[in-house]
Amino acid sequence: MATLFPNGILFDGIVYRILPGGYAVIGAAAMTGAVTHTVSTAVICFELTGQISHILPMMVAVILANMVAQGLRPPTTPAQVTWHFRCI
Repeated sequence: MATLFPNGILFDGIVYRILPGGYAVIGAAAMTGAVTHTVSTAVICFELTGQISHILPMMVAVILANMVAQGLRPPTTPAQVTWHFRCI
């Protein structure tokens, strides 16, 4: 994004700068949330950065990463295996 719009994005007369560090923090929060299966990593990263503008994309990224991670997790107990194969 920063390469495509080096001066930022103009919207309603306001230039919104693109900060690559924000994307890095959101990606790190999403990966950590998916690995630990928690949403609290978004809150922790939000508190660390202090940027209110990043909270919505961070929450969306962490929740989507959790959904994908839980969907890809293999079943571990016999009841889960039975339920998993019944759904297929």
